Amino acid sequence: MHLSPVALFLMLVTALAAGAARAADEPPDDASALQLADQAPAETQKASAWRMYGEAAASRGWQRSPASTGDGVRASFDLRYDGTLAPGLRAVLSDRLDLLHDNSQPDQHNVNALREAYVSWKFRPDVTFDLGRVNLRHGAAWGYNPTDYFKSGALRSIVSPDPASLRENRLGTVLVQAQKVWSDSSFSAALAPKLADAPSDAAASLDLGATNAHSRWLLAASHNFGAGFDPQVLLHGGDGTPTQVGLNLSGLLNSATVGFVEFSTGKGRSLRAQALDLAESDKWQQRAALGVTVTTSFNLSLTAEADYSSAAPDRAEWDALRTSAPLAGLRLLGTAQTLQELPTRRGAFFYATWHDAFIRRLDLSGFVRQDLVTHSRAQWLESRYHWDRADLALQWQLYSGGSDTVYGTVPQNRAVELSLRVYF
Repeated sequence: MHLSPVALFLMLVTALAAGAARAADEPPDDASALQLADQAPAETQKASAWRMYGEAAASRGWQRSPASTGDGVRASFDLRYDGTLAPGLRAVLSDRLDLLHDNSQPDQHNVNALREAYVSWKFRPDVTFDLGRVNLRHGAAWGYNPTDYFKSGALRSIVSPDPASLRENRLGTVLVQAQKVWSDSSFSAALAPKLADAPSDAAASLDLGATNAHSRWLLAASHNFGAGFDPQVLLHGGDGTPTQVGLNLSGLLNSATVGFVEFSTGKGRSLRAQALDLAESDKWQQRAALGVTVTTSFNLSLTAEADYSSAAPDRAEWDALRTSAPLAGLRLLGTAQTLQELPTRRGAFFYATWHDAFIRRLDLSGFVRQDLVTHSRAQWLESRYHWDRADLALQWQLYSGGSDTVYGTVPQNRAVELSLRVYF
């Protein structure tokens, strides 16, 4: 591990601790210890249907070969609305604009993402209809979600590799959805039509081709058996999409521990075929994630997760892929990122988040994503200090591994970003 980013991370924690000693006290956050730091707006925002913030960030990245550094700046504007238009009628709007400049990535451009824009009609207390662009998310796991069927291609701009941030800041899918709830069960059906042929990289595009390039449907049913055991079954398919069957299981193992299992199976192409655009017949594929989350009495949450995808390459397939064509390994990693799939067949994910760490208002988060096939890893740390209407955060990323490994192929192996977020 390189010392400089870690030292910088610790220096910021120390500086924030000193500054916090001069700040006014605030009652501890009542949010669950499982809630992630970048999802926690100021308590004063809850009274309003609107949530808006601006964010300024400066970053530095270190390139592998040739060894060099690159500096970047970012200005982001985030707007959310969730309010009542009339009795039983709710409207949701979510949009994000990222203005980007990085002298090491000249092809990088400004991006606007209309994440959600839909109306929700409560036809009856137990029946709801949604129409518009909805960020429909499923999955019991933390680091990898095989049953999150609408995640593919939905990321327009990545400002944090935190899985919670990726789920929150992606494009929703234009669809119509009906939901029925009972006292201990629920059922939903969603239909997403084809609206475009291909994704668009235009800055102001709605990018309907990323989410609605072909028609799809999704059925989901769940039942609460008590004691925190709430299994969910899903069916997903569409034009050119073989039917997939998904299962989510989660339950309390004890008062401080939650266990979870996520599984999906169905026919599909391998990741290699998708990355290199190879002709390949559909084969049965299995994807799974299982793990536990432990929450301590002092707001520290720890997650350990094992991940598997038969569609991703094993070691022999990875070695053959890497030598088959120039930059083939990097193309596979890029495709895995676009699809939000595992880059190799087996992986492990460890996540920690600590609210009010050492002092009030200071949150620490981090993960290690271990590739168990090529023995390389991706690491991320974040320190975030909250004021009433502002956050100060430091992110650090590290990709480690040999040149013949998955994460060792990433051109930028280290990066640090300092950001200031102001809520309006």
